[in-house]
Amino acid sequence: MNLEILAQLTVLALIVASGPLVIALLAARGGNL
Repeated sequence: MNLEILAQLTVLALIVASGPLVIALLAARGGNL
């Protein structure tokens, strides 16, 4: 596997994972959307 492909997959995984993480953090802090 190329390093470039691995980097793109890592960035994509971070973007996909950041969505639920942000929602979970907002819910944990008690902020309503």
